[in-house]
Parts: sequence; structure tokens; C-alpha cells
Amino acid sequence: YLDSEEYRANADKAIKAYFKGNPVMLGLYKLFPDMFVEQVKQLSYYSNLGLFWEVMAPVFFEMSDIYDEGGFKGVPDAMDFLVNGIFAIAGRPIYHHVYIGDECYEIIPKSKGFTWLYEAALPYVEAVFYRTAPFRGTKSYNAQAKQVPSDQKDFHYGILYADVFPVGTAGIPPTLLMDDMYHFLPDYLQKYYQEHCRGEDDILIQLGVTFQRSMYNVTSAVIQALRQALLYPLDDSNPEHLQKNRAFFEAQLDRFLRPEARLPNIQSSDYR
Repeated sequence: YLDSEEYRANADKAIKAYFKGNPVMLGLYKLFPDMFVEQVKQLSYYSNLGLFWEVMAPVFFEMSDIYDEGGFKGVPDAMDFLVNGIFAIAGRPIYHHVYIGDECYEIIPKSKGFTWLYEAALPYVEAVFYRTAPFRGTKSYNAQAKQVPSDQKDFHYGILYADVFPVGTAGIPPTLLMDDMYHFLPDYLQKYYQEHCRGEDDILIQLGVTFQRSMYNVTSAVIQALRQALLYPLDDSNPEHLQKNRAFFEAQLDRFLRPEARLPNIQSSDYR
């Protein structure tokens, strides 16, 4: 949709309204229209991310409260909570409205019918958990030697495949994330990490592995929610329906069986 003429027309109205009374910027817009539209596209992605986290942040906070109260007996309980939560808000609209002065400009209107599961959650999991791109500064990749796939759908640099050890370098996004999480670490996790592996010395790595494992949980929940939206219940009595469910799950699991994923190397029982 962001490449459509309709989106461009909506962005054009908003840009002209925003720079009304600013002839210099309107002149630049006339000279470089694509540059301005690209900025609006970026803001549309920010809006999408904001609507994604507006839902997920309260879900994660509630999960933390339930855990503190002893409500989760294990991973399956957390999974069920996530699946039910994701499916409950799957149809929430995704849009991009901006107010300029007193007027609302619908850059991506609600009437387009974009929804939270398909336009926010699934692309987020696909882009961040599975694909992303190689982190700069950790390793040199030779594209001519086919160390970087030629097709973007084969990218395997996401959180789920990330090797926590070599990314412990200053300025690398996962390290920054681990540092941020470390500042808000609950006492029970701090105590747990100090008693395992190298204690304080590798606490960021332990935290990174914990985060990675929790993202497997979220990915599993998204896969189950997608199955719930597109296919059949797990206890369906129709064998054909169960076979379609099975084919769906196998296609998802095949992504983890690829040799590039290197999961046996990355995930070990040493780091819990």
C-alpha cells in the first residue's frame, strides 16, 4: 500500500499542510518529492510499531505480574496466555493518522482494513525474529562468496538465530539491549544469574540467552495464533484438517532446521 498512488496522494496532502506558510520547504518538496514521501513512509512504519507495542507492552507487563504472583506453572501456561492475548486483538486496526492544526490527515486510513496480526505482528516477527541483516562490526561477510543470501527471504540474522557470544561488542544492538535490560533486572533473575555460569562476569550473555528463549515463546504464540486464524483447532476431529495443521507447523519448523540456523551451536544447556 505504501507504494500506491493513493498513499502518495494522502502523503502529499499532509506534507503540503505541514509546510503551509513555509515556501522554502515547499520549494524543496517540489524539487525532491520522493525524499519527502520516504520520510512519511518512515513515519508510517513508526506508527505501525507504536500500535504494535501499544498492545504487546501491557501484555508483557501483565505476564510479569502473573509470574510474580505464581500464576504460571510453566512455559505452556505462558504460551496459552500469549496465544489467547494475540488472537483476542488480532483484528485491531492498523492506521496512520496525523493532526496538523485542527485537521486530521488519514495517511493510512482505518477504512483500508489493515489489522494488527497481519500488518504488525507477523511482519515484525518475520523481520526482527527471523531475517534482519548482519550486525555491523561483528563479522565481515563476503556477498560474492555467497556468505550473504541473494534472496531476502533466506536471511537468517534475526533474534532467533543470533549467537549471543560474538555480539558482546560496544555499540552492537543486542549488547545495547542487554545493557538496558540489565538495569531493570528483577532481584530473582539477578540472584539466579549470579549462581550460574560465570556469575557477574557473563551476566549480559546469560541475559541475552534468556531474552532469546523468551522470543522463541513469543514466536510459538504467533505461529499458534496464525494457525488459529487461518486453519483448524488442534483437537479437530477431521483428519484432513489435522493434516493441513501439520503441514503448516512443519513449514514453520523447517526454518529452524536449516543448517544456517546453527541452533545446536547457539543454544546449549550450559546457558539456561
